[in-house]
Amino acid sequence: MHINSFELPVELAEALRTGSLQRERGSWPLKHNLDTYGNRLETELGSLHDLPSMAKKSAALSKDFQSDGMYGTNYPEFAGPGGIPDITDFSQIICFGDSGDGAPFCLDYRAGIPASVIWWDDVYWRKIAPDFRTFLNLF
Repeated sequence: MHINSFELPVELAEALRTGSLQRERGSWPLKHNLDTYGNRLETELGSLHDLPSMAKKSAALSKDFQSDGMYGTNYPEFAGPGGIPDITDFSQIICFGDSGDGAPFCLDYRAGIPASVIWWDDVYWRKIAPDFRTFLNLF
């Protein structure tokens, strides 16, 4: 299964095919309030996007996160644990889902395959898992 010329992780493709991560109501809670690196994490997996929604949401990232004098300037004092520099080129980022509050979960292919999982934590992007399989184990 591909999107924007990137092959999706096997576990994500399987979840899309079977609907195993879809919920009628509510979100997938974290097992523990920690990311895979041991940093505090407070979120939940609210929704997983289908392929057309992934394409649409991924394309919207460059519009939603534009350099504006604040975003894209990389103020280290705003970044918390796992923080990564503001992303200004989203061509290798695939938005696959949202947290309960609508913050995007994304696959970051910039360092190659497997893609790491990043999440928008209110004011900064942070890496929360080295790959999608490990990400799933958080929930």
